[in-house]
Parts: sequence; structure tokens; C-alpha cells
Amino acid sequence: MGIPGLMRFICSDSERYLEYYALHDSYLVIDGNNISYLLYDWYANCNDAFGGDYDQYAQCVRDFFDELLRCNVTPLVLFDGGCEDKKLKTIVSRTKEKTEIALHYTLASQQRTKFLPLLLREVFKDVMNEKGIRYVQSIFEADNTIAAIARILNCPVLSYDSDFCIYGSLYIPFNTLEEGVVPTPTGRGYAKRCKIYYVKKLFQVYYGLNQSLLLLSSVLLGNDYVSQRTFKNFFRHLAQMERRRYSNEKQRRIGATFQWLRRRSLNEAVIEILGRLRKQKRKDVLNTIETTINSYDDASLSVIHMLNIPAEILSRVHLRNMPKAYKFEGDINNLTCYDEQTNEMESSDEGEAEDKEIADILDEKALDSNESQVDNLPKWFITEFKQSRFSSYFIDLIIRKLYVCPVQIEDPSRAPSVVVSLKVLGVIYGVLLSEGKKSNMEYVTRDENKGIKRYQLEYSDNILGCKLPPLPSLRELPIVVRREILNATLTISDAKYINEIPSDWMLYIATMRYWIDQQQEPSQYRCHVYSLLFALLFNIIDNNVGYYRILSRFQQKCNRAAENIRHERRTRNYQPQYSIDATLADAVCEVNVDDCLLAAEFFVFNFEVDQKLYSQPEEFNITLIHGFAEFQSCLRHVMHLNALLGYPYGPTKVAAVFNGTLLYNLCSNFTKRDDVEVYIKLILQNSPSLSRLFDILLSKVKPLLATVLEKKTDKRKKEKIKKYEEKECVTDEETREEESTCENTSGEAVYDVNNALSMLGITQH
Repeated sequence: MGIPGLMRFICSDSERYLEYYALHDSYLVIDGNNISYLLYDWYANCNDAFGGDYDQYAQCVRDFFDELLRCNVTPLVLFDGGCEDKKLKTIVSRTKEKTEIALHYTLASQQRTKFLPLLLREVFKDVMNEKGIRYVQSIFEADNTIAAIARILNCPVLSYDSDFCIYGSLYIPFNTLEEGVVPTPTGRGYAKRCKIYYVKKLFQVYYGLNQSLLLLSSVLLGNDYVSQRTFKNFFRHLAQMERRRYSNEKQRRIGATFQWLRRRSLNEAVIEILGRLRKQKRKDVLNTIETTINSYDDASLSVIHMLNIPAEILSRVHLRNMPKAYKFEGDINNLTCYDEQTNEMESSDEGEAEDKEIADILDEKALDSNESQVDNLPKWFITEFKQSRFSSYFIDLIIRKLYVCPVQIEDPSRAPSVVVSLKVLGVIYGVLLSEGKKSNMEYVTRDENKGIKRYQLEYSDNILGCKLPPLPSLRELPIVVRREILNATLTISDAKYINEIPSDWMLYIATMRYWIDQQQEPSQYRCHVYSLLFALLFNIIDNNVGYYRILSRFQQKCNRAAENIRHERRTRNYQPQYSIDATLADAVCEVNVDDCLLAAEFFVFNFEVDQKLYSQPEEFNITLIHGFAEFQSCLRHVMHLNALLGYPYGPTKVAAVFNGTLLYNLCSNFTKRDDVEVYIKLILQNSPSLSRLFDILLSKVKPLLATVLEKKTDKRKKEKIKKYEEKECVTDEETREEESTCENTSGEAVYDVNNALSMLGITQH
């Protein structure tokens, strides 16, 4: 509903509309969709081109909430739910724009345009769970609910969306939050400095403007639900009442609209607006006006009871004075027509055809939704949806049978990354619609011409010959039965192998099995799989060493300690004996802290981008990126099916297992190796407990991933490769010692910042 350009209008004249504010000891209602994106866009410093540095994003989100909690602020986070019909065109149009951007995205592109990673929302929620932050999800759009809850609690909203300039709640624009926290004036506790917006200050500047007229202005100025072109004739005749200078036409139009509205009553303004429209358009526009104005007091508050707000505060909900809904009284066909001649001669571009791609998607079938279907959903489903356990597109599938696929950076010469996860998506749809009218679902994604297109996914209400359970009784099924539904979807016929994997890795590795099973040539993804498995170690290292993502900082903090460990181990001829006959869980628990410190530098180096990818964009390997994009698509939908089934497998914490930059660097490196496992042993040669952990991990997952990890190299060739790698290791170490300009009395290989593997004695090819 927000007004395009209104945030800039307000912030560019902040002295008129904003006041300094110290945020502390209060509730804060957070626009979850908006803030989860802005934290990534403005602060996370991630590499978009590689699909998602989720660990870095998670750390950014932790820092954000830690500061709020330090100020004794109680965050209440609300997310949007399903897409309403009136916003579908906007969603599809943005999907088309993102698809066009993704087709040509490179490492240099991220300096100009941010590209959200696929699993960002899941990571944001994981951090909130970790911090005990309260959050809920509306059935549909949450903006008016966010504003209504903030008014009830008399606390601010945090967002960067012009919606909250017109809803009448206290509002902190996200860009006004200052870094860090400061002591409160009383010295008791801390505060977050920022600026706050009061709608009354806008009413003081434009005397006569009120809440209803302000909501009407959002219709005139073009929000998500109505095109500004609709009122082209109106604005052509709008007198230039605002004489102040503005930076652009959009800003001038906002000021002129406020000036025009403040001199009229609501009914007078509506009459004049409709009078400048052709008669056949008046009914639709009036409906939009009435819906927009009434939305202020028509917010759904059903989620407020899930936010653990004290009962005495909740009682205010029932004491609210609900004004009469606005309803235009008059005959819209017999209104005074203003400048009728100009109205009839209005340029034809107002009714011009939509972009053909979007028009094909937005035909009657796509828009034939039934929002009332939500009322018939099981109570347990509605409860868990409001608890934000399910993705918002579940509602879209139920009411519209349409899924607008999120866009990823991928290889445009290959099938869209979502294709490999369609079987999982089909099961999700089958469970959701198990009680409804049987029909195929449709999904929107990139087509063969690099545009977007709507496709059909054939409806199936059974899996492996067994009928899917009806949604109302899904939670009544034993958890073992629900797990079997998931196993069958993921092509896991023998669960004993997956049961030997730690619970927080189970779903992740089961997804690898499904993803590889969809490939015509699994062997092409061998290095991807080794990278995904090897990257599981980085979170273990983080937990033991600390969070480092910049090599120079790690070296400054940890190099001396690492050298002391090496010296001490050489002195006592350190040769630990680890049994390979152990469970994965035991191997994780028995990882040695010193081993983590010695292995950490290799990982920290690979969290950084090879600078030649900026200067030589042709070196950017989109084929590797595409493989990980496919895996992410599978993981996303598998996680969502797991949630729908009531978590037969423990949830996957994406930030603990997936860093796109690391995975790209590992995979790029592994593709140059004749034997990846031998190479990994060399990387971990000074970290025997980690090496043992990885060996056990491989032994557990190989039965599941045999098609991609099985090796056909004979024993003699394997020994030859191993000797070659070891010889290469020794030769390279000697060369670097000779070339080093630094004194090195330890006998260890000198670390070369231009060679990630120099500490390991391995050259780059």
C-alpha cells in the first residue's frame, strides 16, 4: 500500500517530520519481510553471486537483535503470509525483473544490485529461535496488522516502508538507526539512537489533512494495488499548489497531492477523483478507495495472542473505538465530469496491453483465487502457519493453485534450478490439496527464452502407490509414518543409513540423496557433493575457535597460538590414535580444539573471494553455481515438506552448513584434483580428529550417495596419485622456503597470502 517516493519525501526533510528518539525499555513491532531483507542488503556484506553466505548473514542478524535486547527492547516480528490477488501482478512483475538481472549477474554486479539468497528467511527465523525472539505470520499481508499492534501497544514500528507513514502508528525508519548503543540519560541501561516519525507532524505541515485523506493519497499516488497511470488525467489538471522545490517530479507530486487533499473533505475529494475517470473505470477505483481507507481499522489481530503480550495490554484490543466503515454514498455514473473532453481524449497508454509474458500469467485462471478457502483449513494448520512454521506460498497453493518460484542466480543454458525439486513440490501440493478439488497446480519460472512462463505440474495424491493422507488428519498419523512419506519422496528406501547421521545433518544429507537422484549424470556433481560434505566442518571449527571470515584478522589473532601448538606437538611427537569405529555423533564431540585452530586458516582463506574473478569475469564458473542453486532449491522445498509433516527429521540450520563463497571455492579447487579424498586428507593432515570425523562421515553417507561418490580407480592408480600429491607437497614446500623473504626458523612452510594451500604444502593448479 505504500506510496512510491514517500520515504524519501519524509527523510529528505527530516527536521519537519522526524524527531530524535532513544529506543529502550519498550516493545518494538518489526516488519519481518522488510527488515530481514535490509539487514542483508545494508549490513551483511555477503557475496550474492555464490548463492548465499548464510553464516555471515546469521551473524549480522544476531548482532542486530543483541543490541535491541541490550536496550531492554522486546522485539515482536511479523511476516507477510500469502499473496492477495491485488498484489499478484506486482509479484509476477518483480519476478520477471529479477530473472532478467539473474541472467547476467556476475561478481561485479553485486556492487550495484543486491540479490537475495533463496534461504534468507529460514536463516532469519533460525536466529530468532536462537535468541528467543517472538514472531508470527499473518495469513495474508501483515502491514496493517503491524501498525494496529503498534498502536495498541503504543510502541514504534521498525521498517523502511512508506506504508507506515500513512498508517498512523509511531514509526522508526530503519535507515535512521545509529550504530551501536549508548547509555540512557539516567545511566540505567542502554538505548539505541534513531529518529521517529509521528503522523501528526505531517498533519501540522499540511493542515486539514487527516488519516482518511492520507490513506486516499496512497491510492492517488500509486501503490502496489493501483497503477499511477489510472489517475494520469487527474494529475494533468492538478494545480501546482506546492511551491517548494523538490529533487524530482515524484516528490513534487506528493507535495501537491497533500496540498490538494487538505482543502477538501473525504467525500469531496472522492467525487472529484472519480469525476476525472471514464465511467467504466469508476467502480473498480471506488472499490480500491473504500478497501484502502477501511483497511486502517480492519486489521486482523488474530496473531496478537501468539506474541505472549500480557493480558492487561491485550484488553485494549476490545476497548478500541471502531469507527463506521467508509462507504461512498452517491451515484458514480452521475457525477460532475471535470474536463470531460480531455477525459475522453485521454492518451491510450492507460489501457495499453500488459507485457505479454505477465499478461499470459495473469489470465483469469491465475487470478481465480478463493481466499475464503482459508476458513476451511484445519485449526492445527492455521495455528502453525501463524507461528510461521510454514512458508507463505502454502496459502498461494491453497487459494490459487499457483506458485511463483523465487529466482536464483543460475546457468541460463540449463533448465531452471527449481525443476529438480518439482517432485517434492508436488507432494507438498498433494498434501495441502488432499481434501480439495483435484486439479493440477501451476508454477511460474524462467522459460527456454530466458523470460518467465507459467507451467503445469501434474496433480498426484499418492506416493509409491499409497494415497497421501488428508490434511485434517495429517497430525494424527504416527511420526514414523510421516517420516516414511518424506523418505519415499527423497528416494530413501533403507533408512538405516540416514539414521546413523546426527539429527541436525540428517535432512541436509537426505536432500543431497534426492538432488543427486534427479540427475541424468550424477558423476558431474561429485565435486559439489564433496564440497557440501567438507563444508560441514566449518561450523564445528567456528564453535571451537571463534567466528573469523577475514584472513588477516585471523592471522593476527591466532597465528602465534597455532605456531605454539605445532611446536608443542613436534616436541612430544604428537601422534593420537583415533578409532574409526565410532558414531558420527561421538566423532563430532571428540574433535580436538587445537585441531580446529590448525585447520581454520584453510577455511578462512576460502571464505574470501578470489580477486581475479572481478578483473576476469569470464573465470566466474556459472556451471558450479548452477549445481548449488539446484541443491538449494531442493533443500528449501524438502525443509518445507518436513515442516508440513511435523518435523519427522530435525530442522536444518542453514547458516551452520551453507556458505556459498566457501562452497564455490572448494568446488572449484576440487575439480582440479585427481582424488578429492586424498587431497582432503592432506588439508587435514595436522588435524587428525577432524580427518577422522570426515572419514566416518564419508563411510556413513557413501551408501546413500553411491552413484556420485563411488570410485572406479584401481589400486595402483590410487597409490600413484597419492605419491604424486605428496611429492608435489614436498617440492612446493622447499620452493617456498627458498623464495620466502621472511625468516623462518621453525622448519614449517611459510604461508603465502596468494596461495591458499601453502601452509598445507599443496600447490594450486
